[in-house]
Amino acid sequence: MAVLAGRNGDIYLATGAGTSMTGEATTSLGGGVHQITLAGRRYISPNSALTVLDGATTVSPAKYQVAYGSGKIYLRDYTPVGTITITGSFLTLSQVAQGTEWSLDITSVFDETQTFGDAWKERTVVQKEATCTFGRFYNDNYFFTNLQSYYVIELYADYAGGVRWQFGASQTSVGINVGENETIKENVAFSIVGVVDYLNS
Repeated sequence: MAVLAGRNGDIYLATGAGTSMTGEATTSLGGGVHQITLAGRRYISPNSALTVLDGATTVSPAKYQVAYGSGKIYLRDYTPVGTITITGSFLTLSQVAQGTEWSLDITSVFDETQTFGDAWKERTVVQKEATCTFGRFYNDNYFFTNLQSYYVIELYADYAGGVRWQFGASQTSVGINVGENETIKENVAFSIVGVVDYLNS
């Protein structure tokens, strides 16, 4: 069995209110997934109105989900007949932290679906959610003063091969811990916004 060594974890701050994009072209990746073609415009702002168009027709938000950190639209129960384009805003990023450890927890949200007479409970997955924690050596009070900020996070399993999880996230907490004769460490927690995207290049 192959064993991977931890290599990298990066946090990027979304600076500014975002830059408008209208009718932004996407590339079909197959499986109902469409990604913004221009790499520099893939960090979609979750705080701006977003419209997905199939040709000239607006696609209902109920028919897709957004990977804000990688510029992807995941269509569900919908087959486009034209070209998928996106109107909204994209963000400019600046790196604010590298860490010493991280964790990503993805969980399913279940709803009970048993009916009268069933001897056992039945549960159906209705949603997924994710949280992330990020550890680093304490450097300054940045995460205390930017608690309400929006970030794009990249967590690498294989840095050289580009294998990583990438997503948008909002900070939920920050904590400091230290022991006698130890370095001061900082732990930051995030709640993921939109889809967690797995990339392997």
